[in-house]
Order: sequence, then C-alpha cells, then structure tokens
Amino acid sequence: MGNLCSRDQIPVALPPNLKGKSNIIYNEDELIFSPGIFVKENEGSIYSLYKFDTVLGSGRNGTIRKCIHKPTNDERVVKIISKADLPPDEVITRSVFKEVEILKTVDHPNLPRIYEFFEDDTNFYIVLELLTGGDLFDKIVEQKVFNEAQAAEIMNQILSGLTYLHGKKIIHRDIKPENILLTKKDAFELKIIDFDSATFFSSGYNRGIYGTPLYMAPEIIKGKYTEICDIWSCGIILYILFVGHPPYDGTDDEIFEILKHPKINIEKDCAYISKDAKDLLYKLLEPDPNKRITAKDACMHPWIRSKFHKRVSSIEIKNVVKRMKNFKKTSKIREAIHTFIISKIMDPNQFKVEEKVFNLVDTNCDGIITQNELLDLFKNEMPYEEALMYSEFIMENADSDKNGYIDYTEFLRATIKSKKICTKENLLQAFNFFDENSNGVIEFDELSHGLSDGAVITEKLIREIMNQVDTNGDGCIDIYEFEDLLVDALDSQTDISI
Repeated sequence: MGNLCSRDQIPVALPPNLKGKSNIIYNEDELIFSPGIFVKENEGSIYSLYKFDTVLGSGRNGTIRKCIHKPTNDERVVKIISKADLPPDEVITRSVFKEVEILKTVDHPNLPRIYEFFEDDTNFYIVLELLTGGDLFDKIVEQKVFNEAQAAEIMNQILSGLTYLHGKKIIHRDIKPENILLTKKDAFELKIIDFDSATFFSSGYNRGIYGTPLYMAPEIIKGKYTEICDIWSCGIILYILFVGHPPYDGTDDEIFEILKHPKINIEKDCAYISKDAKDLLYKLLEPDPNKRITAKDACMHPWIRSKFHKRVSSIEIKNVVKRMKNFKKTSKIREAIHTFIISKIMDPNQFKVEEKVFNLVDTNCDGIITQNELLDLFKNEMPYEEALMYSEFIMENADSDKNGYIDYTEFLRATIKSKKICTKENLLQAFNFFDENSNGVIEFDELSHGLSDGAVITEKLIREIMNQVDTNGDGCIDIYEFEDLLVDALDSQTDISI
C-alpha cells in the first residue's frame, strides 16, 4: 500500500509563529538557541564527511541509508532524494527541504534529531539520527497482538508527539506503523518519523491528498481536513495493536470507497478489550472530524492514564529536581554550546532519567512544561508559598527563550549534570562544529554563522560574545579558550551527584 502525495499544494516553508519577526539581532538577550539553530546546510560534499553503508529502505520519498560520520565515527542515517524523480519546479524550489524546516522547529523526546542537509548535482540529502529498534510495523508482524498495557505505552508516545506537533501548528498527514520507529529492540520507546508529507497549518482547512490510504482519514478524500486527520490514523494503529490486522483492506480505490461511509465494528472485532479501551477507539475512529477526539484529550483519556504508568523512582525524581532548583542562567555562548552538545552530540541514553522526569512533570503530555506544572510538582512536598517561589525561579532561569514554558532541551540543560555535558570529547566536537574551515580556531564569521539561523547578528554583538571567550585578544577562539569557558562554568557550579 503506497503513500500518496498530491503535487498541487504550495508547501509552507516558514512556521506561522516566525512570520513577521525581525531578522536583525542587536542584544544578547534576543539570542535564542534551540536545537534547530544548529541544523545547517553543508555546502561541501557529503561524501567527504560521510561513509555510506547499508540501504535501510526505499520508496517514493527517497532512499534511506545508514551512514558513518567520519569525523566522529557516529552512526546516522541519510535520506537521499534523487532530483531525477522530482518535477523540475520542486528541484528549483528545493521543496524537499520543507521537511528540514519542520524538523528544525521541533524539540520533543518522541521526534527525531536532524543534523544537517546537503545538495549536489543529482540529489538532495537529509542527515538524521539512527534508530536501531526497527519500525512498529515489523514489531506488529513479530508480536501479532499487544496487551492493553503495551498498547497504551505505544499510543501514549504517539499521541504525545502529535499533541506537541499540533500545538506547533504542524500536521503530519502520514501516521502509520512504518513511520513509527523504535529507538531500540528491547523497549517500546518510539519516535515519529518521515515528515515528507507534513506541513505547517493555520486556521481553515488543508487540501490535497496526502498519506497512505489504509491509514487515511475519511475527510481527506473529501478534499478538506484539519490536523484531526492524524487522529484517525492513530485509531487504525490502535485497532491493529488489538486485533492484529486493519479493519479493512483492498486496493487504493477500494479503500477510498470504504472511506466514503466507513463502518468499523469495534464491539465485535474488539470484544475482549476493556470498556475504556473501546471508548478511546470509538473516539479516535469517529468518522466526523468535528466530533473526533483531539490528540491532547486522547493523551488524557482514562484508558491511557490507567494503563500507562510513567516508571520513574522517587530518588530519580528527587535528584533531577535538586539540579533543577540549583540551575542558574548562564552566558549566551555557554547556553549555545550546551544546547548543541545535548541535542546533537550526546547519546539520548545518557539522559533517560531526565527524559522520564520531563514526561512525569509534563502532566498534560503536550511536550512542554509550564509554571503550573512545576507548581503542582513542588506543592506536594513543600508549603505553597515555597513551591510558588521555586516554580517562578526555575521558569526565570530555564525558560531561556522567554516563550512562557520550558522546552525539552531547556529542561535537559537545567537538569543534566554539567560534567556529563562538558566532557573532553563533547567539547572537541562542539569546537569543530564552529571551526568550519578546520584551521584550529573559531573566527569571527564562523562564530556569527554558527550562532544564527537566517537572522543577522550585528557585528557589535558578535564582537562582544567573541570577547567573552577570546582571552588573549587575538580576534579568534582557540580550543584552549573554548574549553576554559566551559571549565570555568563547571568550577563555579555546585554539582549534585546522582
């Protein structure tokens, strides 16, 4: 069953919340360092930086190959899109990089890392993280059916990722088991992938047929739909987890006919599952999109809440909360380096405890932490006034972009032990990222390019940042000055052991 994608819709390349913003940065406080800032188009040859390995998959959207990043020996994947397979206008507009623009805006534990992207005479390339557990489709084939606890754990992660995406005004449009990858084989830890069909949305309806017919919502074939179409796809996945096969099958045309008047007998097909599980299935597979449950409400459904338990010990919570309470904002250049190391260098397995606590504090599963969620955490262990003080203090120090909530990487920056972030190896990799011409120093233009993403940082501001690190005054930053910046920060902190 293939993926369908109409070509008549103009891709939206710019997130709605960035339209109209100033592109000139004058003051250090205006600098915002999200993980997406460090996703750059590499104008060199991809073959000079990567050794291509096994083909992991191929289809209409290109070929996926495992690759080795030569400077670090890290294993990644590269998505290769042949220009010969694209209409000429899409080659000229480079519309395949819409996926890059979307992934640069997201920061969530159930969404993939993106590293960089390339173009040459024959192909476009997007370099992403390698997830080694296989896809959910293969897991379904292997396991056949899932118990309710397993199904709830899977659906909680998919719905949490979608709650976050929909909150960021992103619609995926091709949610299916093949696009849900397991991070490793021995656990149900998932990430939503393949944003080729995804787009930003605003008010009103989306048009054009995108997705895979078997998982496609009925309203898509009618030509007008919203982000709620992703929820129907989740319903089909949950049905398959319980029953072992989809509720219908056939050719694309046959499925389109079924979707005109879909009839799924949940009572008969899923007779053995609990009442709450059936209730969620009915709400996910509601044919009327105006009555269908949202991703956020589905995350909070009693079945998810009762069956999926966030496994984190009290001592793990205590240690992470201690570090969060002691976190203080630092200079912007240190903030940038920490963000880069956490989001692009560190193995996510190194901060699994912090991720679990993030998910615990994020009680409504929208992928961000608000002051009220922090307050709810603290008021169970201290007087209200003290809990309010700590929640305000943490928001002031951890919410570096001042958007009113703590993003995932902001939380990690506030809770991962600094000594774990600033290892010798991590600092060298971070230095090499900024040292674009590999001459052993970070020059003025390299620092400016490394810290910006389309915006223009004034020469005066770059000079001020450079002077914070360039202790010998030679106009550039060497590896020793770079390391001293982070070592000084470590020495000035009171590190709390786990």
